[in-house]
Amino acid sequence: MDGTGWKRFRLREKKSEAEGVKSFIFESAETPMYFLPGQHVIIRFPDLEGDQRGKMRHFSISTSPLEGKYIGITTTIEPSDSPFKMKLDSLGKGEEVDVFGAIGKFIFEPGLWKERIVVLVAGGIGITPFRSMIKYALSMNGNFRIRLLYSGKTSNSLVFRNELDGLATGDSRLKIFYTVTGEPEGSGNLHRGRVDQEFIRANVEELDNAIFYICGPPRMVEEETRVIVLGLGVDRSRIRTEQFLGY
Repeated sequence: MDGTGWKRFRLREKKSEAEGVKSFIFESAETPMYFLPGQHVIIRFPDLEGDQRGKMRHFSISTSPLEGKYIGITTTIEPSDSPFKMKLDSLGKGEEVDVFGAIGKFIFEPGLWKERIVVLVAGGIGITPFRSMIKYALSMNGNFRIRLLYSGKTSNSLVFRNELDGLATGDSRLKIFYTVTGEPEGSGNLHRGRVDQEFIRANVEELDNAIFYICGPPRMVEEETRVIVLGLGVDRSRIRTEQFLGY
């Protein structure tokens, strides 16, 4: 099995993850799909009409390869979403979709992760590939040092927060630092503001030995890359990025 090509998957489960965010768990109707943590798939609705961007969209896989023959995607679902997203949200259990993949080079690299401090910078729904990477990494032996810096608009919009906190509580190799941009000071105990130089310096040791993964909306990815390269002096070769476009 080469890991690519169109396959039929059927919806197994749909669940709310945070305010305006849902996960869709699909089960293979044919052969299971092989994928690496961090990769993504293309989902297609052949009969979809009226969407200006067409019948297909890219989604990072939020499940780990260790979660069996299932693949999960996690995305925002809003009342004003595109016809594609409305179609996705309307799926009932057992209904089928076309899935292509898995594809992408924004992946967990075990040898590299064991050598470096791994800094995962997530903005909003950009947390999705990191859930897959983190769950897979923590299932392995190895002296991983993972630092997740996760920025959301509000505390209620932080996807997988309870699950991630549980993983960090049970495994000292993972440390999580949250920050929010849309809540006033004094409304909780989370840090306020973006992931800036000061936030990174305060929460990441040995910056000279760190490798950065950045995932989120294009503007956020560009801004964080600039902060890390120009502000912290990190060589661009130590940064991997993935951008999420709106749909």
